[in-house]
Amino acid sequence: MSSQSTSTGGTSVPFGEWLRQLREAKAILQRDVAAAADMDVAVLSKIELGQRVATEDQTRNLAKFFRVNETEAQARRMVEKFRQEAGENPAAARRAVCILAQEAGLYRTKEN
Repeated sequence: MSSQSTSTGGTSVPFGEWLRQLREAKAILQRDVAAAADMDVAVLSKIELGQRVATEDQTRNLAKFFRVNETEAQARRMVEKFRQEAGENPAAARRAVCILAQEAGLYRTKEN
């Protein structure tokens, strides 16, 4: 994997932090990224801080701007959205991850 799929401690870096790392590595101002991605600077700031999840279109524009794989960017966005929604119900989140892993053929459980 490239350095753009940074991870720490075995878990992936949150989408906003990953995005900030991309921006800072290229020494680009938030206002320039926001303009290129057709969004308000305040929105980009909230995304970088993890206070808001980027939309699919915003993520597409950001991936294009940073010249990163769009599928990777969308996957990271989806993980962030899942994290935010799952935070209130960790047991259901674990079960959801198991279901996704089963559907992807990563492993089988006794329930299969």
